[in-house]
Amino acid sequence: MGLDPAIEQAPKKFYVAYKMSENIVCMEVHHKKITLFLKLDPKKAAGPSGLSRDVSNIGHFGTGDLEVTLKSLEDLDAAKPFIEMAYRRVGP
Repeated sequence: MGLDPAIEQAPKKFYVAYKMSENIVCMEVHHKKITLFLKLDPKKAAGPSGLSRDVSNIGHFGTGDLEVTLKSLEDLDAAKPFIEMAYRRVGP
């Protein structure tokens, strides 16, 4: 949300969506990890190595085809450039 004050946080039953005109990222909070679903094409943006996978053909809550799993602050640092890329893709 620090990217732009216009980003809205929209809590849903199973996830939290962060959006502007459309969802940028959807977040599922689990006991020992956070799963992000970024609105990126995994064929064009592979995501952080070892933390991401293509879920374009897998059912999940929220929107986004690039799944990124965060288990530490270092994982978040690796994911930040891809979150920013999704933000730029959706645009203000």
